[in-house]
Amino acid sequence: MKKTKTIKIVKPSQPTDLEYIKMFDDCVIDPTKTGTIDKVIDDHISSSRNRYTDISDQVAGNSLIKPIVSAFWSNPIFQPALFSDQPKSVNTFFSSVQTNPFESSFNNFVVGSSKIPWYFIACAHYLECSFDFKKHLHNGDPLSGYTIRVPANRPKVGHGPPFTFEESAVDALKLMKLNEITNWNLPTVLRKLEAYNGFGYFKYHSVNSPYLWSYSNQYQKGKYVADGKFDAEAVSKQMGAAVILKRMEQRTIIYIPRH
Repeated sequence: MKKTKTIKIVKPSQPTDLEYIKMFDDCVIDPTKTGTIDKVIDDHISSSRNRYTDISDQVAGNSLIKPIVSAFWSNPIFQPALFSDQPKSVNTFFSSVQTNPFESSFNNFVVGSSKIPWYFIACAHYLECSFDFKKHLHNGDPLSGYTIRVPANRPKVGHGPPFTFEESAVDALKLMKLNEITNWNLPTVLRKLEAYNGFGYFKYHSVNSPYLWSYSNQYQKGKYVADGKFDAEAVSKQMGAAVILKRMEQRTIIYIPRH
């Protein structure tokens, strides 16, 4: 008699791209939490956009190029030559732009979708540090010393503590090799944010991670209350990163490509 061969079905360790897209598009924010989410967006995320953008530029290696472009544009010697022979409509258009056209289009022209989105850094800052600029983006340890928790003994920036938020954030993002990503579509944004906390919710408990989905219909309960300790009845009190991004899209602050 032949033995029946048992086929072991291995559960995926993380959601697929299509699952992330569907969860996000089907996400309904708890209406009682909308005001709280909006306040976080206005008081912490949008207000610090330039700071997060500068970090993204440094990770991409653009921190030295942008000042050169800005200096070129601000020099009156070059401006007449640029537009003196252009139709009046062109000059009128550029005179109405509040920031110079080279500066405003710089990021798309140089790095395109390979650049870490500023809103990704903002969400990681919230989840790891509660927007505290005196903590490491790696794990929320204080900038007054090297990181203690995993990853320990960071950042590696050529000098000892204390560290600035920016230099430590650049180290954290490069350590995760986020600078090597060439397409920051929605699944990538959500997957890399979830990776900050790990995929234990999905893999071991079939629960959508509150790290992304808390404050929405995509999460009800279940939480790691300590390292390796899961409480099926505990409910996260922290808003999820995907929910923040969903609300930012609703308010047309951002749009994240699906593919």
